[in-house]
Amino acid sequence: MASLVDTSVKHFLSTMYGAPVQNGQAGSKIAVLDACLVTGFGLRAATRITVVAGVATVEFSVGASQPPTPDSVLLIAGAAQTLLNGEQRVTESASGVFKFRTAAPDSVDNGTGITFKFAALGWAKPFSGTNQAVYRSTDPQSLGMFLYVDDRTTTAALLRGYESMSAIDTGTGHFPSLAQRTDGCWWAKSGSANATAVRWLVVGDSRFFVDNTAPQASSSPTSTAGGTRAFGDLLALRRTGDAYACLLCGGTSQGNVTSSPNNGSLDTASAGWYFLPRAVTGLGGSVAPDLRSYAGTASAGSGSDSGLGVFPSDVDGELKLTQLYLNNAPTVNNTPRAVVPGYRYVPQLQVAQYFERDSTLIEAVSGRRLLALPHSTSGTPVGYGFIDITGPWR
Repeated sequence: MASLVDTSVKHFLSTMYGAPVQNGQAGSKIAVLDACLVTGFGLRAATRITVVAGVATVEFSVGASQPPTPDSVLLIAGAAQTLLNGEQRVTESASGVFKFRTAAPDSVDNGTGITFKFAALGWAKPFSGTNQAVYRSTDPQSLGMFLYVDDRTTTAALLRGYESMSAIDTGTGHFPSLAQRTDGCWWAKSGSANATAVRWLVVGDSRFFVDNTAPQASSSPTSTAGGTRAFGDLLALRRTGDAYACLLCGGTSQGNVTSSPNNGSLDTASAGWYFLPRAVTGLGGSVAPDLRSYAGTASAGSGSDSGLGVFPSDVDGELKLTQLYLNNAPTVNNTPRAVVPGYRYVPQLQVAQYFERDSTLIEAVSGRRLLALPHSTSGTPVGYGFIDITGPWR
């Protein structure tokens, strides 16, 4: 049964129970993407579910010290009361227990066979090979683009988007084009070609997701800075529709994304990092729009941008948040074409000292929980963007 609240947006952290390990070895990025996009992870058994006044309390013993985080989405199965099964969004948790809202009547279920795990985003994996994978949204409203991931290297994975594909490495309408990038877009895995685990996070819905990896955590656990790279359908602004508003962004080389973690990221913009399959007219091939902020200058970097002063504001103490958009390339102007789903850009300075990786805050206007996204050209964060993990985005 459907949850009482929206469960379309889901987040995944490397610190969650059962999370796959990402490191500097071939195939580790695909292991993360498989778990977050397709299969889910962290299957555990529940010992009891108690429902009182519209709140379900789930008790468990395995991994009790790692309860699911608030606003994480779990897939529950095996409960006698069917209204408790399916995707459920966690409202609060503590050691060995979590809660969610429900329409189920008051009851106590001590039955065996109740399980839960972190629910996947619901994407498909239509093609695969040895350390290669292709992913595609299964949402009926999706633009239907394909994401090819080549994870045969150690410290970074190479990605390319396609309008259509017929096999693991065969497709048409690729973005970026070969003229724009001879290889594709690089996403960091680790700063070292070894088995040491690094910090990562993935946040998405059924049509769009972001990845933020801290590659230098492989040599120093305190090096938590990453870069937020993305694939999927944007929030198109054209009222008649935009069949090609699908973004793939990423770094310029394997070395760049590991030594400079925010290379190719949404957190700090630069030309030639962002690709859509066609212009808004639907003509031609891959275009490389500029990333812009509705306030501040995106190229300055989220949380290190002086556009609206410093944080906390010396007037109202607020953290100022705004949206990012892609402009109408190949036309050279600031006209917005599509907005980046879920992302909040901070046009203020001095943000890095107040947050840490995987920390959250509640957005004052919407009441949504925002997850901190650290970024830097080194291992130490110089700024933070934020992403909505409550949803919905659309």
